[in-house]
Amino acid sequence: MPPQIPSNQEAIDTERQNMLIYNQLCIEAEQKDIKQFIDSSEYKMTYSEDGFWYYIVNKGNGGKIRNGQIVKIAYSLELLDGTVCYSADKDGIKTFEVGKRKVEKGLDIAMPLFAENSEAIIVIPSHLAHGVVGDRNCIPARTPILYRIKILSVK
Repeated sequence: MPPQIPSNQEAIDTERQNMLIYNQLCIEAEQKDIKQFIDSSEYKMTYSEDGFWYYIVNKGNGGKIRNGQIVKIAYSLELLDGTVCYSADKDGIKTFEVGKRKVEKGLDIAMPLFAENSEAIIVIPSHLAHGVVGDRNCIPARTPILYRIKILSVK
């Protein structure tokens, strides 16, 4: 029989505590990897309050993209080590409605920073990308990703 716990104390859920500690260690390791990548990059990345980093290669033209607009982008989705997982050349142009979360959350919430013909590099941590399981194809679990994008059209 388990030991009796006084009524004024809660039982300590050690499994939950261990999972929280493990998750925190994973987040810290991922943040360290991202920081090393950014520090060694030739690009001066800007941190967004939404939790991703970006660098605008070309500002493009016209007004900023808004939620509800349909965008077409040429892209390369890479791991921070340079491994190309997906690209417009191989997988086709990506078309989606901004704000509908039909793509990685980090990519979706980054769109309002850009205009038509913008080119940018976006570093997205795993919690805004493919999360704790990855995509079960090319992107491993708990892995940040890098998008190189060119916005081809906005409607």
